[in-house]
Amino acid sequence: MTKLFRATETVRSVEEIDYARLLDEGKRVLLFDLDNTLCKRAATHLSDRLRAFLIARSDMGFDIGILTNRRRNAQDPIIHALAELVPILTAAGKPSRRGFQKLLARMGASAEHAVMIGDRKLTDILGANRTGLHSIRVTRKSRK
Repeated sequence: MTKLFRATETVRSVEEIDYARLLDEGKRVLLFDLDNTLCKRAATHLSDRLRAFLIARSDMGFDIGILTNRRRNAQDPIIHALAELVPILTAAGKPSRRGFQKLLARMGASAEHAVMIGDRKLTDILGANRTGLHSIRVTRKSRK
């Protein structure tokens, strides 16, 4: 049971991940958690730095998706801005496999080619591991 809470890899930030190695290993889909992984908790605006980061990963050849338990609402411009850039699933219900499977299906991807990158063991890592994804835990809160 404790193995389900253990990430395949652990890094301090999303910038430390060896994305070229992941491509070499056949990974083609990056699913990111939002709060404290890509941006500060409850961030309301998409920064130029975060936009550039996501575009750079896409330019490498990855399909990018965002899986968050944050609820989508009219007062959340970052969700709307991200949805124009990449597929995003809000109110995902992590760690349930359902949200992971739903976003992967929307992206036309399989779990074996996907990586989940998030900060929380209980939601991001547990859900990814239960769904059969490669999991990467980010231990330092994002500054983007």
